[in-house]
Order: sequence, then structure tokens, then C-alpha cells
Amino acid sequence: MFDRLTKKYENSRYLDRAVRRQFAIGRYWEQLQEASPLWPVIPNLTDRTRPRFDTWGHALKAYESVQLHDPTGPLADDAVMATGNAHFLKQRYEDAAYQYDLLRKEYPKSEHQYDAHRLGMKAKTLTYQGPFYDGTSLEEASQIADQTLRQFRGELGEERQRILGEKNEIVEQQAEREWVMGQFYDKKRYYGAARFYYQGLAGNTRYARTRHAEMARKRLEEIKDRPDKPPNYFEWLTNLLPSGS
Repeated sequence: MFDRLTKKYENSRYLDRAVRRQFAIGRYWEQLQEASPLWPVIPNLTDRTRPRFDTWGHALKAYESVQLHDPTGPLADDAVMATGNAHFLKQRYEDAAYQYDLLRKEYPKSEHQYDAHRLGMKAKTLTYQGPFYDGTSLEEASQIADQTLRQFRGELGEERQRILGEKNEIVEQQAEREWVMGQFYDKKRYYGAARFYYQGLAGNTRYARTRHAEMARKRLEEIKDRPDKPPNYFEWLTNLLPSGS
């Protein structure tokens, strides 16, 4: 009924009260599902304080309604943060990262800014699947780490070392990506391409202290006299083919 009220009467004098109660209901459902979980497809036939199906999903809809119908109200940022935390606890890190990004960008004065930075960085790091997959989330996590260190530099205290440690881990993973690409060409004996990645890794001050940069410098020395491409053992055959074939 609160949802119907906020949809039908957007300028209702009861809007503040309605969204406060929707937020409270969402919190109750989320905590109830955690304490007494039910599968989303299993019907609830006995407890009238929770939905018939999918208590957790209804909790998120309650948070969404708060943020949608009162986006500048005092609980809008709380609803976004609660949604992000709910996804994070369910290990749905991409969804969590989206909500933390939303809070950081749309609610710059929120009391949750620091937590949104810290958890957003962690969520993006956890979405990274390895050096053979897209590295965008790592780059974004690195940017959030830098922003956190700048924006909260006077408030971090001992947390500063922890954030620096996490930033160093991100840089190490990024260096690993360059190393893996170099190794890919190295193993195929395309040493010119391998040198390109090794030199980018060894010569980048960002990676200077990583173990992969040291490995790259060592490997560059080992392959410095090797040809850029492997020999073409079938040159006699390719020469017989018409030009452009």
C-alpha cells in the first residue's frame, strides 16, 4: 500500500512517512531472511510479516522504492547503501559495485561515502576473474583506491596502510596481466611481441616494485638476441603461392 501511495500521489504530504516505513520494512525483511532463510520459490504460508515468495527480493524492492520516489530525501542514500550491502553479502559483487558507484557519484555528501569507497573497491576487485579476462574492474578498483587516499587522507589513520596494501595487490595483478601477455608470445617464439610487453612492464614506474617487473627484466636479458619472429620453415611453399594469397 505504501508503494501504491508513492506511485499514485508523488507529491503526497505523507511521502516522508511512507518512505521511512518502506525502508524499515525492507530492513526487516532482509534481516528476517538472513535469520530464517526461505528459498525464493518456496511459498510462505504461515508468517504474515513476510511476503508469500522471495523475502530478500522484496526487501530490495522496498529499498528501490525509497530511492526512486524520494531520491533527494534523507533515506535515499541509506537505501542505495543497503542495496549494495545486500548484494555484497550474497557475493553478487557486480551488482554491489554498481550500487556503491551510484552512491559515490550521486550522493557526495552521504555519511556512507567512505564505506562506499572501501566496499566498492573490494567489490570490483572480487569481480576480476584473472589475467585472461577483462581488466576493467581492476583499473576501476585502482582509481577508487587513489580517490579514497586523497578524499579521506585526514581521516584514515591506520586504515591508510591497509588501503595502500590493497592498492599494491591490485597493481601486482595488473602487472601479472602484462606478464601473461608477454609469456603468450614468448612461448610461441614471437620474441618481438614478447619484448614489447616485457619492456612495458619493466619500464613502467607503476610496476617497478612488483615481482612480475623483475621477472620481465630477467626474461628480456635472456631473449635479447633472439629474432622477432620464428623462422618460416615453409617459406619455399609460400613463395610458390601467388602474391596476395
